[in-house]
Amino acid sequence: MKVSLLVGAVFLTAGGFLSAQKIEFYHNGELKKGELLNGGLKECKEFSKKDNYWVLKGKCQITFLNANNKEETIIMKTGEELQMQILSPKISSREKSEIRIEGVQLTAKKKQFSEISIQQEALQNLQSFSIGDVLQQLPGQYVQQFDNTQFKNIVFRTASGSPITGSSTIPGGDDFGNRAFGVQLMVNDIALSNNENMQSYNSANSSPFAIDFTVSGNSGNLTPGQPNYGVDLREIPTENIESIEVIQGIPDAKYGDLTSGLIKVNTIAKASPLRLDASLREGTYQVGLTKGFGLNKNNALNVAVSYMNSLSDPRTSLVGYDRTNFNVLWSSHGKSGFSNKLTATFSTNTSKGRKDPDDLNGIIINVDNKSFSLGNNISYNFARNGRKPFFRSISADVGINYATQLTERRYWLNQGARPYGTSSVNDVYYAPYTPPSYENQAFADGKPLNIYTNFSINGTKMTASKWVHSYSFGANFRYGDNFGKGRYGTAGQFTTFKSTGQGSDGMRDYNYRDNVFSSKQYAFYVQDNITKAFANKNILRANLGLRYDLQNSYSTYSPRINTSYQIGNLTVRGGVGLTSKAPSLNQLYTAPRYFDFLLGDYRLPGYYSAAIMQTVVTPGDNSDLKPSRSWKTEIGVDYRLPFGSFNLTAYYNTLFDGFTTMSVLKTMNKAKVNVNIVGTEIPTFEIVGTEKFHYLQNRIVNGYQSVDKGLELMANFKKIEALNLFIGFNASYVETSGRKDDGLYTFKAPEISDKNFEYGIYNDTRNKSSMARASFSFDYHLPKAGLIIGLRTDHFLSDRKLTGANDIYPIGYLKSDGEIQMIPESERSNPLYQNLFLKPSDEKLSGLYKKTLHNVHLRVTKDFLSGFRLSVYVSNVFNLRAYDEKGYLYPNFTSTSFGANISYKF
Repeated sequence: MKVSLLVGAVFLTAGGFLSAQKIEFYHNGELKKGELLNGGLKECKEFSKKDNYWVLKGKCQITFLNANNKEETIIMKTGEELQMQILSPKISSREKSEIRIEGVQLTAKKKQFSEISIQQEALQNLQSFSIGDVLQQLPGQYVQQFDNTQFKNIVFRTASGSPITGSSTIPGGDDFGNRAFGVQLMVNDIALSNNENMQSYNSANSSPFAIDFTVSGNSGNLTPGQPNYGVDLREIPTENIESIEVIQGIPDAKYGDLTSGLIKVNTIAKASPLRLDASLREGTYQVGLTKGFGLNKNNALNVAVSYMNSLSDPRTSLVGYDRTNFNVLWSSHGKSGFSNKLTATFSTNTSKGRKDPDDLNGIIINVDNKSFSLGNNISYNFARNGRKPFFRSISADVGINYATQLTERRYWLNQGARPYGTSSVNDVYYAPYTPPSYENQAFADGKPLNIYTNFSINGTKMTASKWVHSYSFGANFRYGDNFGKGRYGTAGQFTTFKSTGQGSDGMRDYNYRDNVFSSKQYAFYVQDNITKAFANKNILRANLGLRYDLQNSYSTYSPRINTSYQIGNLTVRGGVGLTSKAPSLNQLYTAPRYFDFLLGDYRLPGYYSAAIMQTVVTPGDNSDLKPSRSWKTEIGVDYRLPFGSFNLTAYYNTLFDGFTTMSVLKTMNKAKVNVNIVGTEIPTFEIVGTEKFHYLQNRIVNGYQSVDKGLELMANFKKIEALNLFIGFNASYVETSGRKDDGLYTFKAPEISDKNFEYGIYNDTRNKSSMARASFSFDYHLPKAGLIIGLRTDHFLSDRKLTGANDIYPIGYLKSDGEIQMIPESERSNPLYQNLFLKPSDEKLSGLYKKTLHNVHLRVTKDFLSGFRLSVYVSNVFNLRAYDEKGYLYPNFTSTSFGANISYKF
């Protein structure tokens, strides 16, 4: 094994190493960063100087704190050699790169198992206003149509929808929704949660993945952050981010409440000059100010302020999004063994959708969110002064976030006075009327609170046979609640009735503070990361973990295994694991379901208006919802050649107990009333009997299953010195299929009324999607000139969503008396049921089938010695227009746009 290190602030004497601070080194081809611990070099008895390097030979142990503030140890064997470059204490590699762009990682790179790392310079490879833009470098992703007025989340390894939303094609539905909901985002090992977001207006009757409070018009589309879709990535700016690690496969047992993938963001505090950043792209501009203070040798403080303003259409301010973020980060590393990182963040974001002055019926959407979060990472290292305890360190991560969220929807109605339901109990009563014309208003006022804590004990042990175990035992706890005023609005804000005999789902005010109970998750885990280097220099690695989750009274045992075996330049790896995701508060607590039926409407102009309404109330909460779960399996090979490395991964992921909607057939005793009308007096009524009436209501259940299977290829080539060129490549192919569980049928009333069949019953429609994409990156890099010219290509090789011709024959029907009758399979095409036959539909095909599309994007970055740094970005350099087979514009193809970023270090 041969390891190269770059060490800053290293002091030598004839006796050896006295102290060390910042280190950067490559180990097995992987860049590591951190701080050398006091006494972190042990048994290094033989060293010599060669050119600008110190050469260490023989048995040696190097212990340091890595970029994640975790202790890590490298052990050299007898006969192995380590080359260490000694730099001036005043000029570290990082400080040099602030003047000139040095040898930096320009693209996302594969790590040991399913992790993909994105380092600092790669964060800017795409013009990033938030981490959602950064993640477009991953396999299967692509440069998206730019629009920050719509929420952005992400899905991994699926063909169920646009990988990162943010275009006019934001998908709803169970396929995409379950996968987006199952992505976990963590900053400095503290989970960010959207589980407490309840900003919806009809969760009792809509699907778990409906899109709420949207507006669309000539001035653009506005979609605020949504419940049940994961964290809105627009809310996370990229200032102070040291690295991002994405785990699309099997995470360690430490991480839970996820089914799709994990995003780990690591921020850093260090002494740095005052820096001003400004970015502009289409209708979006962003300005930011950062400064790092070196308080003393072991303490640093970083302050960052940023503001972003985005308009859907730069020619008008009718549709827009604003974000303000203030962040303070303090880190401390003392000789006593304590390390601490404290982060405080205050942020606001607003979404405004104003109606066009020429559109009298336009919808107005106003969203105003404010949040405060506090996070702390603390650890204590026992392994000091030559001690080798069984538990080398303990660590604790604590995070709390509180937010206020106010969403408002308004539009003008001029439809005459109409009755609407108001009763919150089963009743027959006189219903009020709306004004003839009025402004319809609906509000959602939420105050979500979430708390995350994690405690772990960590150790490292080498056995007599040289097996290295890095083990940890831990527990974490999550708490979520919402103390908001809830949903409320004007009279008849949801359902009004035009004529007698109509029935519909109604809505009532719903207070979150009084009706929503807290969500609690407890977890315990054990993890052992094993490494064994054999005499033939082959290396075995195995990450073995077991996690126990107690999520709202439901237990899940999650075994997780990642293994790899390295034979020279070839590594074979594989993994399997179970993960789970708890339901959100918005899925659990939906408010009761109200069904309003207008029995009669009697009006005598100038004297009275009397509407007789019947309301039936059904409990609406879904407290019996279980967590959704996913088995994740993958195998892969990595191969290193003299000119680059290649990574191929095959995966098979199965989601079950996913969240979906079930149609529930309800029967009410509809009142028969006699109405007594006398002159100009208000009519009176009496109930003289009842009759059966059937209607449908939705309910959220665990009843969805899907499969994602595919291949991923990543290739990173070494710099071609003669051309100063870096080349990267990734490609992916994935197939996705999904369906509701057996027994979750579709009910549909026949188009022609039939006394024999009130509803036909049909199988749920299954779907299948597939996607193939590839991407190249070419980066021309001149370190001495501080210049990078980057070319990114996106290749859409296939993109098809197939919905087969629907089954036109019913599998059963509902009789008028409420009895359900199933039809034997051999009888379903019998003409006796022809009134229930559905119209046949052709196989629906969207996306690309027989053609491929290609797009090219450009980035030019120049670093000036004066402190300026300028970057220019062009998406779709050749101004291409892409059409699918049907002649429609392909929605995933980014149109031409220009952007620029300028920064200055004082």
